[in-house]
Amino acid sequence: MHVKPIYWVALGLALALTVAVCDGLRLHDKYSIAIGKYEEALTQERVNGKALTIQIAQMTETVGQRDKEIAEKVETIGHMTNAIGRKDSDLTELVQKLHKLEVSGDLPAQVANLKEQVKAWSEKFSLVQMVIAEKDAIIADWSAKYSAQVTIGDMWKQKYEGETRLRTLAEKGWKVSERKLRWARIVGNVKTGLIVGALGYVGYSALKGKTK
Repeated sequence: MHVKPIYWVALGLALALTVAVCDGLRLHDKYSIAIGKYEEALTQERVNGKALTIQIAQMTETVGQRDKEIAEKVETIGHMTNAIGRKDSDLTELVQKLHKLEVSGDLPAQVANLKEQVKAWSEKFSLVQMVIAEKDAIIADWSAKYSAQVTIGDMWKQKYEGETRLRTLAEKGWKVSERKLRWARIVGNVKTGLIVGALGYVGYSALKGKTK
């Protein structure tokens, strides 16, 4: 039995449409997977980003508080250093007076002078100890500030890496969608060509039939 060419054209059109549909479904699946991964990452990144933003604000506040405490301690050390300087002046004056009292032979006054010197030395020693304690506290503040700044740096790095992952996933989704659009255009052109060819053949066959 002779098969008319129109049937071959119809069969070719059906096969082309079947291939187009299968490829379209395959691209659609890839696109859906890419978009799903992006949306999942976007949701997670929003949660992580919000948490990191809060933590960065807290760490930044900690750094500011440490700066304030360091400034206050430096000011306190300045006051104590001035007080130590005054004690040194008092001691110098007491030593000078003691020399005069030794010359005059006033023992009770000498004893009183020595007691004043002991008191001044004791107060000076206490001030020096306080200065050392404040400096130790400043070192601790600087250490805490440094740790907070390192933590802030790590958090910003995490935010950057999260945004980089999102950009990578978005680019993958864009490439898949671009391929999907390009293939849709190709398939559309093929289908249009097949349909035009089929219609042309039908018209030609019809005209040919009339001329017989």
